[in-house]
Order: sequence, then structure tokens, then C-alpha cells
Amino acid sequence: MIVSAEQALLIFKKLPAEMQSFYFHPQYVINDALYKKDIQAVFFVQEKNENIYYHAFHLGKVPNTPYFDIQSPYGYGGPLCVGDELFKNECIENYKKWCIDQSVLIEFIRFHPLMKNEMNYYGQIFENRQTVYIDLTKENLLYEFSTRVRTAIKKAQNSNVTITFSKSKYYIQQFIDMYIALMNKKNALEDYFFNEEYFIHLLQNEAVFLANAENELGQVIGASLFFANGHIAEYHLSASIEEGRKKNVANLLLYEFAELVKKQDVQLLYLGGGTDRTNENPLLFFKRGFSKNEATFKIGKYEHNHVVYNEMKSEYLKKEPHKEHFILYYR
Repeated sequence: MIVSAEQALLIFKKLPAEMQSFYFHPQYVINDALYKKDIQAVFFVQEKNENIYYHAFHLGKVPNTPYFDIQSPYGYGGPLCVGDELFKNECIENYKKWCIDQSVLIEFIRFHPLMKNEMNYYGQIFENRQTVYIDLTKENLLYEFSTRVRTAIKKAQNSNVTITFSKSKYYIQQFIDMYIALMNKKNALEDYFFNEEYFIHLLQNEAVFLANAENELGQVIGASLFFANGHIAEYHLSASIEEGRKKNVANLLLYEFAELVKKQDVQLLYLGGGTDRTNENPLLFFKRGFSKNEATFKIGKYEHNHVVYNEMKSEYLKKEPHKEHFILYYR
């Protein structure tokens, strides 16, 4: 059944701590819809005795049609389930019926590698890329890092870089300015641009951390956004200026955050993967320096109206054949 964000939050908090990734939190799902056009956050939740089926997603209008589509918020999503097969299958059937009643055409899901919640899925599943996570239960995190990363952390420390965890207006604005400048410099895709409202609302949540790297003059030269909820922490977004990159502040920011949440009974710090599927991706190389622990990121697809979806796609591809492998080819 579809519930309010307030009801969804009550159910979300009943999930095991190891399943409470902030990417599934109602406030994150709502906040992520702020900068997207014609998108609304929806919560399909069922609870029976101690069984829980929780699916938070974005419902969007398929342009120039009477149909809708479903996709995960930026990052990860998909159904989370605590219960037996009978309960899960009953929830899935109820969900599919709701989708048909709402004229949902297609859905695209990005599963969380640590949740392994593709096991709850009813559609096609595809492996996408490798991702990295840090086991925070290890006694000495530095020993888990590669020599390259330990050297980079030491360089930042020797450069008198200090890390401050603060969400004051000053630090938020510094991060926003650095992030937008970096995305412009990289000619990043539109999906990587977020408006100021997005950051301001996101940082109001206690599960969101802003780590700021400052030089000896007190100037912010880099910053990172992290999540920590339940037993899971996540590396969300990062930005720095040239001085910060030269002083390896990204390495120090990550290390300091790991040490912070390690003391708060957080067990895993998820770093994500690279910017593409290749094994040689520079961002993946950076993250692999922090841990040898890896998990496969998978995506899912389900056609709620197989006939219409494929008819529309065939017509669309006549004009833009390069989008053949896109699930939401019209976006």
C-alpha cells in the first residue's frame, strides 16, 4: 500500500540496522526529487506481524504519453524485505497491480551492493560494475589501506591540513561553490548537478555529515558529503580546489570520517565504484586503495506494460539508435 513519508519512516526504522542505508531513508528519497522535473517520491510499504516490505522510489511522467515510469533515487534503491517467501510474493503481486492501475510502463532499479536486495526482485537483473567498501570493525584502519593511500594521508597531515565536521552556512556554501565549479570543469552530465536547495535540505538531516578540509590559513580547500545511518556509512559526494587535490585532502577526509563513525558502532563504509564500468577507471583505482573488499553493483528492469514499452522504444530508436541499451531511453 502507498503510505505517507511519516508512515514510511516509522517502518524504515523497524528494519534491521544493517539494512538502514540512508539512500532508502524517506527524507533522502524526498530530497532527491527536489531538483528533478515532474518527479514525486512514493513509498510502497506493507507490514504484517514482523514481516516488512519497503520500497521507496521516484514516480515520473513519461514525456508526451499517458504513462509513468519508476526509478531509484540518485544512488540506490529497490525493495527491502524482511519476511518469508509467501509474504514477499504477496507484496510483489500487490505492487505490480498498483503499477498497472497507475499506468506505470517501465521501472529501472539500482540495487545497493551491500544490501544485496536484488534477491527481492521480480524482473531482469544485470551486473554493472565493481564497488568498494571498508570494514570498520577492523582494529587499525590504516593497516587496511594501501601504501599509496597511507602516504597520501601522511602528505595531507604534513601539509597542515585540518578536518572539521561542520554544517554551518559558511561550510555548506563553500562546498556548493567547489562542487559546482568542479562539475563545470569536468563537463559533467546533468545528473551530477544539484541545486543549492538540494544540498541545504539534505544537510539538515542528522545522518548527513559534511567534512571540510582547511589549509593552515583556515581556507576550505576540499570537502566531502557522507551518510551514516544504522550500521552503514556511505561516501556520497566530494569536491576540492587545485590546492586540495595537490595536498591529497580527499584521502584524509575519507580516513577521518571512517575513524569518526567507527566509534559510533557503524560497521561498513561504502565507497561506491568508478565513473564507468571499466576495471581501470581512475576513481575505482582511488577507492581500491582503501580496501580489498568489493561488492558487485547490479541494476534491474521490469516492464509493467511489455507491449507498449517495446512499441514506443522501436519508434524512438528510429531517430536515436544510440539509445538502444538505455532502459529509460527517453530521458
